[in-house]
Amino acid sequence: FTLFEKYPAYTFNFTGSTRYAMMKEYYPDKYQKMKDYIAQGRWFVSGSSVDEGDTLGVSAESVIRQILYGNDYFRKEFGKESVDYMLPDCFGFPAYLPTVWAHCGLRGFSTQKLTWGSPVGIPFNIGVWEGPDGKSVIAALNPGSYTGGISGRLDIDNEWIKRVEENGAKYGVFADYHYYGVGDMGGAPKEKDVINAVKSLNNPDSKIKVVLASSDQMYKDITDQQKAKLPRYKGDLLLTQNSAGSITSQAYMKRWNCKNELLADSAERAAVAAQWLGGAIYPQEKINWSWIRVLGSQF
Repeated sequence: FTLFEKYPAYTFNFTGSTRYAMMKEYYPDKYQKMKDYIAQGRWFVSGSSVDEGDTLGVSAESVIRQILYGNDYFRKEFGKESVDYMLPDCFGFPAYLPTVWAHCGLRGFSTQKLTWGSPVGIPFNIGVWEGPDGKSVIAALNPGSYTGGISGRLDIDNEWIKRVEENGAKYGVFADYHYYGVGDMGGAPKEKDVINAVKSLNNPDSKIKVVLASSDQMYKDITDQQKAKLPRYKGDLLLTQNSAGSITSQAYMKRWNCKNELLADSAERAAVAAQWLGGAIYPQEKINWSWIRVLGSQF
């Protein structure tokens, strides 16, 4: 909030409806102030999900429900929703995900994790990730580290100028996607990085136009005609070392999650049958809340 007051051009993105719910519970006064910033377009709800959950050890239904409950919370609380899925620090991405995301109404996906080593490398900086049924999302697969600072003006940064120009020359889309974050320790963005980001805006000597925006803005701005020209990839996006280990390590956590998913399916069938037969009213609130607890534990 202090940075918002000091730097009017500064904007902020934050994922995970479960963490917004915790804010509401523990910091109700600050939560109301945050809602004002969301209404002003300063603070953006991002990522569509209940939390940045694992995608290797969970069911496809869990991924669908991440979006269902995540964006439902954002709509009810703030009158906003997100059309992207953000997994900066997830250990691998199965081939079915673009299909699920597209059918759920999402347009984009981003991660920086492929830089840790991938059997297929990094297919592109910005492109189209296509699912098994042909449905797709625009994917930003090389946005820079989530622990990366901003050391100077981005609008005259040779690396990012080159990236934007190469994208334009190859595919006709003069754009790129840049992460910022302070890493796993938490905490607010560093003021020096915010200063450099704001200094990158609207300069007469700019080489590229820098936009501080919501995490899903680029996916909205790229037209269908431009999307058709982007490079495409179809298949898994796994990590050379981490993906297999992510499935096997902490096995008891995975076992509990699997049991929860199976119990949820059984409860759903039993509850629907009970209401259909007139034996019990469908326990909507209890099932919804139980799912949210499961989804919030898939981080």
